[in-house]
Amino acid sequence: MLHRFNPLSARNSLSMSRTLRMGLLILACALIVWGQADANKAQLSGTILDPKGAVVPGATVKIRNVRTGFQRELKSNETGQFRAVQLDPGTYELVAESPGFAPTTIAGIELSVGAAVSFDVTLQLQATTQTIEVADTMINVALPAPSASITETAIVNLPINGRRFQDFATLTPTVQVEPSRGQLSFAGQRGINGNIMVDGADYNQPFFGGIRGGERSNFNFTIPQGAIQEFQTVSSGYAAEYGRSTGGVLNVITRSGTNEFHGGGFYQNRDRSLSADNPIFRRQPSESLQQLGGNIGGPVLRDRMFFFAAAEHQRANTPAQVVFTALQGITPTPATQEAYDFFKSLEQKFERLNRATAVTGKMDYAFSRGHRLTLRYNHSRSKEPNSVTVGGALNPFTNLALSNEGTEIDRTHFGTVQYTHLFSPRVVNDVKFSQSYEIRPRLSNSALPSVSAGVIGSYGARSFLPTTQDDYRTQVTDSLTVLAGRHSLKFGMDFSYLTTAQLFGFNQFGAFSFQNSADVAGILDILGTGGAFPNRFDHPGVIYRRQIGNLIADFNAKQMALFAQDSWRVSNSLTLDFGLRWEGQWNPKITANNTTLVNRVNIDYPLGRLDVTRIKDNLDQVMPRGGFAWTPFSNKRTVVRGHGGIFYAATPLLLFSGPTNNFRTPPGDVSIQLGPFAANSTQSVYKLFQQVGIDLNAAQLGALPVISVEKVQQAAALAAGGTAPDPLLGAALTMMAPEFYNPRSYQWGIGFEHQLTGNWIAGAQYQHVKAVHLQRNRDWNLPVPTIRATDGRPVFNRALRPVPQQGQYTTRESNAKALYRALVLQTQYRSRKFTGGVFYTLSTNYSDDDNERNATGMNAMNPYDLRSEYNYSDLDARHLLSSYAVWTLPWGIELSGILRARSGLPLNPLVGSDTDGNATNTDRPYQAVGVPFLRNSFRNRGVVTNNDLRVLKNFSFRERYRLQLSAEFFNLFNLDNVVYAGQANIYGPGINPATGAAAPVDSRFMLLRNA
Repeated sequence: MLHRFNPLSARNSLSMSRTLRMGLLILACALIVWGQADANKAQLSGTILDPKGAVVPGATVKIRNVRTGFQRELKSNETGQFRAVQLDPGTYELVAESPGFAPTTIAGIELSVGAAVSFDVTLQLQATTQTIEVADTMINVALPAPSASITETAIVNLPINGRRFQDFATLTPTVQVEPSRGQLSFAGQRGINGNIMVDGADYNQPFFGGIRGGERSNFNFTIPQGAIQEFQTVSSGYAAEYGRSTGGVLNVITRSGTNEFHGGGFYQNRDRSLSADNPIFRRQPSESLQQLGGNIGGPVLRDRMFFFAAAEHQRANTPAQVVFTALQGITPTPATQEAYDFFKSLEQKFERLNRATAVTGKMDYAFSRGHRLTLRYNHSRSKEPNSVTVGGALNPFTNLALSNEGTEIDRTHFGTVQYTHLFSPRVVNDVKFSQSYEIRPRLSNSALPSVSAGVIGSYGARSFLPTTQDDYRTQVTDSLTVLAGRHSLKFGMDFSYLTTAQLFGFNQFGAFSFQNSADVAGILDILGTGGAFPNRFDHPGVIYRRQIGNLIADFNAKQMALFAQDSWRVSNSLTLDFGLRWEGQWNPKITANNTTLVNRVNIDYPLGRLDVTRIKDNLDQVMPRGGFAWTPFSNKRTVVRGHGGIFYAATPLLLFSGPTNNFRTPPGDVSIQLGPFAANSTQSVYKLFQQVGIDLNAAQLGALPVISVEKVQQAAALAAGGTAPDPLLGAALTMMAPEFYNPRSYQWGIGFEHQLTGNWIAGAQYQHVKAVHLQRNRDWNLPVPTIRATDGRPVFNRALRPVPQQGQYTTRESNAKALYRALVLQTQYRSRKFTGGVFYTLSTNYSDDDNERNATGMNAMNPYDLRSEYNYSDLDARHLLSSYAVWTLPWGIELSGILRARSGLPLNPLVGSDTDGNATNTDRPYQAVGVPFLRNSFRNRGVVTNNDLRVLKNFSFRERYRLQLSAEFFNLFNLDNVVYAGQANIYGPGINPATGAAAPVDSRFMLLRNA
């Protein structure tokens, strides 16, 4: 069983390590329920023919995995067809025989994950025996959806900066890294709306969305790269057996042992002295990185039981420097000198540290009748002082003081039991049980109030630190495949039980910020004592927030899916797929026992009416899907494929956290707010606190007081014109819209692939994805705006809020939309000496919101008019190019390289201050009176390019052993890829399009030993 995280325990106990005890759950293996099927397997099919081309019914077909000895025997049906399902990826040999004919052997059949390989086998007369060697089968002639595979050869040999397996996915078409959280985007969709599977089990973070490890996975591996065998990306149009994604799926399998002992170890070193200077600051920002690890696998019982294990560790130190670039060129005055000197004193160098370890163990057992049992366990842990992030790249130059940093800690456990049972060669059942657990303590460098000084920068505690969050996923899936004539019928069910708990709250020590974030001189004056504003924070535009909740969130959700699918081989040249999938999500229950607050919220708003006592379950998610694969020519060198259907994604549990705990007694994460006040008001945060006995002038800027909740509540009462404190006066609340749906997409596509030679294919694919019910945040507690005559801008009088006693109502809605259209051109080549691929995507991507499960904040400029929000998406990379190559040369030399390039992403023009009074800084400038700039109406500089190269030399000795020495070069040509994230920061020269990380040219060296 899994040990449950108790959020009511003392905070220090939350940081204690937890043990994940995985049982074999033998009972589950006996259940005849249905679930996701060939997620980590492959299929082999074909037709048995006689020398004249007539079909041969009843022929015996034996299929054997040459590395493990696994064997399956079946018969061709009345139309001469055979099909073997649930095969482990690997190299196979096929022997076909029938009375009156000589046996025919097909050797060298390569099955990759998710593949459906099909070919004809021609039997010869009795006097003749033949053995045919086949090259890699690169075209899946029976699959209607476009897919791309990255093989073990590429994974082992390509230069990947960081050894994170998910980075390989960016080598496949339409896959990119979304910029805000660093997660994988399939077919232009949000990163949180994709699906990543490892060995057929869900490997998504249920709370934050995206891959297990969350935002830490952008910097650390969670599974050793040496444990990854291969993976497949299906960017759109995937079959009914898959789910929980509006875009595509990433299907990863781990390595298993074989009948031969194999192993290897490596040590890799990248010293920062090998990196080029940052072209703007003329410093070396790159990390010093050491990585080491190894793997071993082999037989326990030959042809029966196999083991595999891998472990990797990394240690990285990255220099960083606090630089308040907004102060450059500023000449301080007596009124601003104090604050100016204080910020300059915070400019310092520091190091971000990164320590990560990941281990994987796997055991396979093959039963005599073809059944198979697999057990796998994976664990990762990491600790990164001074490396707090919410998903973006960590800047080597930052305007966040060291006090605003913290320590990121992450630990994951992930175990899977899989049992494949053959009732007969035509009826196969596959059951999987998996559990995953992750805990993420995040520590703060400071216990003092946060001060966000606009474009200048921030100091004090980060607004959301400290916090601890954990989550569990318990998943059971099972599939039943029935081969009936020309039909391959598949039925399934997938059930997940999700639980999460956290201690989380914004503004735990209090937080000061400024309504006009772009006025550098004004902010410096307001922070100091003297000048036009002689007291600290004595300005109506200053905002103060303070947490009043107990920080606790603890809830669960359930996900279930049923599917039925038929792959119908109408003829040897045409396969039709029909599928129907249903998914249900039972959302968390709300504790809403604060009757006073519930009644206060229960009114009519301009946008509708809220029900904060419940979250709608999503039980009507029906998804019909269909597709075809057609080989128009008898040589089967060309396949035309098409697909269409409906797809749903899951909603990350984070979006339910606030709504489940804001309306109980006591609340969980609720902050009350003072200010901003009207521009002509004499009221200010300073004056309010002075009236309750707190003089902000008495404290130094670096030692501001942590003001008690009671004092803040008293000040809030004074701000409202009374004296009796209302505990929730000025509180900002989070709730769900009454009709909240999971994201849904409508997809269709058509394309072709052609095998130019035995090892070379080329093709084109068009993909169309329309997404609806995407999540957005909108403030429902705003009055209807009036139009300002001078510029035609809608303005809001917050004094007229529908519920005037409170602040923002961050309402989770599901009415955002997106449209992605893409043309993909691709070519791939595989041979013994050379493997490579080139993928080019020409696309457009439109949306009216691109947030990736933002806990707070609104993106829309005017919540009552969203028309100007619909424009280019944040992910609209018009041109996307990815390519890779591995070349084996004489004398034991290997060259491998990666080239990624994309066109610039859109830029959203912002004024930099709240010009319309809605208490957000999302206002855009106007082109003319009443005509605002559209969202993302500008575009960043032309091309972001990254070239990586690896040079390797093999030294063979004692026949079975190799020693390898390699050198790797990242951003080989030292291209200056500059990305601007805001008005105050240069986000980083040398941006890596795969990860978003800053990467001027750097080099590293690696020593490997393989056996």
